[in-house]
Amino acid sequence: MKFLLSIAGFDPTGGAGILRDIRTFNYFGFYGTAVITANTAQNTKGVKKLSFVDGELIEEQLQLIVEEFRIEGVKVGIPHVDYEVNRKVAEFLKELRVPVVFDPVISPTFGKRFIEKPETILPLIEVSTVITPNLGEFEILKPLLKEYTGFIVVKGIPKGDFVEDHLLKADNVISKVSHKKDNLTVRGTGCAFSSALLCSTVKGYSVEAAFREAAKFLEVFRKDSFKKGSMKQHFSRL
Repeated sequence: MKFLLSIAGFDPTGGAGILRDIRTFNYFGFYGTAVITANTAQNTKGVKKLSFVDGELIEEQLQLIVEEFRIEGVKVGIPHVDYEVNRKVAEFLKELRVPVVFDPVISPTFGKRFIEKPETILPLIEVSTVITPNLGEFEILKPLLKEYTGFIVVKGIPKGDFVEDHLLKADNVISKVSHKKDNLTVRGTGCAFSSALLCSTVKGYSVEAAFREAAKFLEVFRKDSFKKGSMKQHFSRL
């Protein structure tokens, strides 16, 4: 059995965040461990409240996990609002020497941004193997990515009747995938994609191949879903 770690926020609906990461890890045959960076009160209508976890507790949880589990890869979701906490988490990740996929969730689909100062997350960017921002997050983070030498997946680029995801390396598009626009809003697609990409990377795929495997998984993830809530969001059964 191989073990992965999710460092992310908690979504009580189970559609996104750490619960979605763990379910995706399980789908690909991994056992998931987890450390919560932020607790939220939310449903399909949006995030009503967010509370960041004490930094010392996060550090202690991380250390206790690696005492007993050999972690093969890490997915990072909502970063902490405190630069110093992110710096210490980044030091921990650097010492692990495993693939790190960072989905920089800095704002919800609806509502106020989680992270007002993008530079707060710079330490996490610097230790990440792959970063997977959506187009809006990418535009916000651009100034911080000038010296980043890893891979970047920019999600949700509109191209006429299609939406594309681009895999970048040093500002060059290495690979891209596209799907036709539809009205299906499935909760947790960003979490599922980044977790699937990590799983494929740990299985031995190159980043480019893992990018394509994650895109294939997301097609199934979106199709196998059910509608729930007043905002007509869909939840994947996977």
